[in-house]
Amino acid sequence: MDFRRCVKSLTFITISFFVFFNLCQAEAVWDIQTADSVNWVGEYTSLALDSGGNPHISYYDATNHDLRYAYYDGSWHGGTADSINWVGEYTSIALNSDDNPHISYYDATNHDLRYAYYDGSWHGDTADSINWVGEYTSIALDSDDNPHISYYDATNHDLRYVYYDGSWHKETVGNGGWVGEYTSLALDSDDNPHISYYDATNHDLKYAYYDGSWHEETVDSVNWVGEYTSIALDSNDNPHISYYDATNHDLRYAYYNGIWHKETIDSLNWVGEYTSIVLDSDDNPHISYYDATNHDLRYAYYDGSWHEETVDSGDWVGEYTSIALDSSDNPHISYYDATNHDLKYAFIAPITTTTTGLTTTTTASTTSTAGTTTTAVTTTADTTTTIVLTTSTTTIKCICLAEKIYGVHSEETELLRSFRDNLLKRTPEGREIISLYYEWSPAIVKAMEEDEEFKAELKEMIDGILPMIRAERE
Repeated sequence: MDFRRCVKSLTFITISFFVFFNLCQAEAVWDIQTADSVNWVGEYTSLALDSGGNPHISYYDATNHDLRYAYYDGSWHGGTADSINWVGEYTSIALNSDDNPHISYYDATNHDLRYAYYDGSWHGDTADSINWVGEYTSIALDSDDNPHISYYDATNHDLRYVYYDGSWHKETVGNGGWVGEYTSLALDSDDNPHISYYDATNHDLKYAYYDGSWHEETVDSVNWVGEYTSIALDSNDNPHISYYDATNHDLRYAYYNGIWHKETIDSLNWVGEYTSIVLDSDDNPHISYYDATNHDLRYAYYDGSWHEETVDSGDWVGEYTSIALDSSDNPHISYYDATNHDLKYAFIAPITTTTTGLTTTTTASTTSTAGTTTTAVTTTADTTTTIVLTTSTTTIKCICLAEKIYGVHSEETELLRSFRDNLLKRTPEGREIISLYYEWSPAIVKAMEEDEEFKAELKEMIDGILPMIRAERE
C-alpha cells in the first residue's frame, strides 16, 4: 500500500477523534517540581528569573516563622533569609542587575515592613515601623537597583509607598476609605511607580500612578472586585492588571490604552484568587491563578484569543501563585502545595517535532536551566519533510488541518478551537489525542497539499462533524 493510501486509511479511522478538535496548537509540557519540602513551607511565594533563566523564590516558613529563599542553578538550594522575630509573610522578590535578590516582607512581631537583600550575605532592614504596616508588600527595583515597595497600613487602612535612594522615603498614596490591601507595584521606563490595589470600602479595583504627583482612579466597580491584584506595564508603560471578581468568583483582567478595557477571562468553577500577571515580548498577558473548586493551579494567556489550562491538579495546590517569563516567553510559576505544605514550581518544556525520511520524532525539551525533560515518539512515514515547532508561550504553532481547509479566522476554525480548549484539553484522553495528532499531522498535511481529492474528503468528513460540535456548544 503506498503512503498516501495508508494516510487516507489512518485518517478516516481517526479523524472523528482528533481532526475536528482543531489541534493546530497543543499544550507544551509542564515540568512540575518541589522546590522545598523541609518544614511547613511555601506560602506567600514570589518568583523572579535571573539572566540565565533560573528561578529565585521568596516564601514563608510557617514552622519557624521565618523568611525563606530558594534558587536553582542545576539543583535547588534553600535557606533562611531572616529569622529575627515572626517574619516572612507577604513576600515579594526582585533581582538586581547582578542577579542578587531583594525581598520585601512583613514582620508580624512588630507589625513592620521589612526589606532584605543579598550581596554575598544577607542584610535586613526595617523600611517602615510607623503604625501597623507591612502587609501586602510588592517590590520593584529602579534603574539604579534601588528598591521601591508598596504595602498596606493596617492602622489607618491606607495604601503606603516607600523607596530608597540612600535613605528611606515613605508616604501615604491612597487614604480615601479603607484602601490598600492586595497591592502590586511596577515601575515605568522613568522609574515612576504604578500600583494596583483594593478598595475595601466600595469593593472596587483601584490604580494609582506617579508622574510628579500622585493620581488615583477606579478601574472596575462592577460587582465586588479588586482583590488579589497583580500589575504589569507594557512597552508603552500602560498598565495591565489581573484581579478577582468575588461576586461571580471569576478571573478578571483590565488594561489601559487611553481608556480602560475590562473582561472576564475564566468563569469556569470558582477561580481567580491569587492572581499573578506578566507580559511577554509582544505585550500579551500571561496570568497564573487558583481554581478553588478543584484546588488546582491554573494558567491563562492571550495570543489573539484567550487560552486557559490547568497546570497542576495533584493534591490541593495552586494558592500563592507568582509568574515570570523567560527569554523565550515561556512561563514559570511558583505556588503552594497545601496538601504537603511544600513550595512547588512549574515551568514549560517546549516541544520540537522533526520528520525526516521514514521517521517522525516528537520531543519535549526544556530550554530553562532549571532541568530538562525529554520524551520522544517515533512513527514511520514515507515522506521527507522537517517541521520545527517553536514557542514563545505554552502554545506550539504547527500546520493545522482545520486552518488549511477553512482558513485561520473562519467560523469553523474558531468553533473547533473553542471545542478543543473547553473539552479536549481538560482530559487525559484528550491530551493523548493531541500527542497522536502531532505524530501524524505533518504527513497528513503534506498528503492533503499534494492530493486535492484527499483534501476534499477530509473537509466532507469534518463538515459532517461540525453540527454535532455546534449542538454540544449550545
